[in-house]
Formats: sequence, structure tokens, C-alpha cells
Amino acid sequence: MENKFSKAALVNSMGFKPIERDILSLKLVDGQTYTKTEAKKIIKEFKGGI
Repeated sequence: MENKFSKAALVNSMGFKPIERDILSLKLVDGQTYTKTEAKKIIKEFKGGI
């Protein structure tokens, strides 16, 4: 099972490019936790809409 991270942990993660961290800061909800896989999926879906 994947670890879950807070919005702040993912937004500050060096595992994502700066633009991806910006997307996460817009799309993730405070107080919820996400796996890195979920975060990557949210980024991919957001980029698909551009």
C-alpha cells in the first residue's frame, strides 16, 4: 500500500516539477491525503485540459 501525503507535503515535494507543484496547490484539498500516484493522476488530468 502506498503512503499518503498531505497537500502541503506534496506541494513542497522535490519529486515534482515547480509547475506540477503549482497544479497540486490549486487542485488538492486541505485536510485530505493523497498517494503520489493520485497526485500524478491529478496533474495528468489537469494538463490534459490545457
